[in-house]
Amino acid sequence: MIRQISAAALLIFTSFVLASCSGVRGGVCTVNCGGGGGNATVSFLLTATPPPPSSQLSIQAFTATITGITLTPSTGSAVNVALNSTTYIAEFSRVTSDSTLLAAHVSVPAATYTQMTVTFSAPRVIFCTQPNPGVPGCATGTLTAVSGPAGSVSISTNLSLTSNQQTGIALDANLGSALTTSGQTITAVNLSGANAFTVNTLPRASTQTDLATGQLSHVDDVMGLVTAVTSSTLTIQTSSRGSITATTNSSTQFGTACSLQSISCVQLNAVAIVDTVLNADGTFTLTFYQPVSSSSLDVIEGVVTSVPNSITNQFTIVATDSVFASSGSLLNGQLKLGDQILVTLNAPNPFQIISKGLLIPTGSAFQNSNSVASILPGQTITFPALSFAAQSGTTPGTATAKDIALRFTRITATMGNPTLPVFNATTFPPYFGITTPQQFQTTAGRLSVDGVSDLTSISSSSTISTTALYVGPPVAPQFAAQSVRAH
Repeated sequence: MIRQISAAALLIFTSFVLASCSGVRGGVCTVNCGGGGGNATVSFLLTATPPPPSSQLSIQAFTATITGITLTPSTGSAVNVALNSTTYIAEFSRVTSDSTLLAAHVSVPAATYTQMTVTFSAPRVIFCTQPNPGVPGCATGTLTAVSGPAGSVSISTNLSLTSNQQTGIALDANLGSALTTSGQTITAVNLSGANAFTVNTLPRASTQTDLATGQLSHVDDVMGLVTAVTSSTLTIQTSSRGSITATTNSSTQFGTACSLQSISCVQLNAVAIVDTVLNADGTFTLTFYQPVSSSSLDVIEGVVTSVPNSITNQFTIVATDSVFASSGSLLNGQLKLGDQILVTLNAPNPFQIISKGLLIPTGSAFQNSNSVASILPGQTITFPALSFAAQSGTTPGTATAKDIALRFTRITATMGNPTLPVFNATTFPPYFGITTPQQFQTTAGRLSVDGVSDLTSISSSSTISTTALYVGPPVAPQFAAQSVRAH
């Protein structure tokens, strides 16, 4: 009888301990599992709000390493969120128009969370000035970087999570609040400042998204190495933001290089670009696949800042993305996002446009050219690095290339006439050298919209950010947009 009472008491005590803690390891709760018990599934994304176009800033890259995210409940212990990469390097200019994954399918104890704390290091903004309207390129000697302190920021939240709930959180960086400026010059960066970050819950209201029920966000234009592939899934590894595994469905599209238009064209260790949709359960659906190269290569992507020199066959870029070769990489541990690189073309092959299924006006001066004269400030290009030397202090790095491809530039501007299939925008960053309204071509089924339910709902004269191919003259439109975010 005594043994039976002791066993019952032990069972009650164990149940009490499990009911008062949170976190699950091996099926056992560890801390803070109170508040009704159970866990919610939460995915975390990064977005950014740019400075207004009227600020006339020419920001080429704005980077920081996000080292941690913590959720603090109203009672109990804080919950640490495991990021998608242990060295997650954010490029905030990129996420003014796109979203990148911070963490997916995180199991979080059901509770009310009143605070989210973000820790970061090495914030750096790379910018230039161009005081002469209509003159393309950064003014001579003005391309520079400003660094800020490492630190943390705590954001007030009112996030109530229930057992088995599936939801998302968008961490939004307000770049205007984080920067101190004087005219076109940025004098300081501080990500710990007031209003530098806000938190938004996902999914958005139906009036603020073009997504269907059960979908949280577009996560588009992810470039990396294919590290796994099955009959229905692929995994793509980025150089700075971890990996994403996405599943195909009947609506998945494949680039024209995929002759069979199926996942059978996906090759291991190939360099590729994918568009995906993040679902409420933390999984990804593959919406588009574009192979770039069948081989594992060191690839540099960057925005062009200078007018190319046709005599030396050189131009300057600021690195905004990269792919590291799976072995013998020249870039891994050497290239930092935001670095300045002097690129030399060596016996170049004809240039290509990585269109990702977008309609491109014919007659582009870039397509099939092999002259640096066809490259414009503001364009984003990518190339396999034949050689590379890292930036040292303020001395730019160097790279040589023979294959140049046009990629997507992130542009913040003022919406003009929000019509389909062509809309226009104005108030471009000064280093583009564009002072007149420009047309943007869209492609049915290949346009992602955020902040509104459709592009025509965006108010004229409002601020937008777009991910677009800057094809350049003599064609019109000069831009082909894949995504548009209304701010």
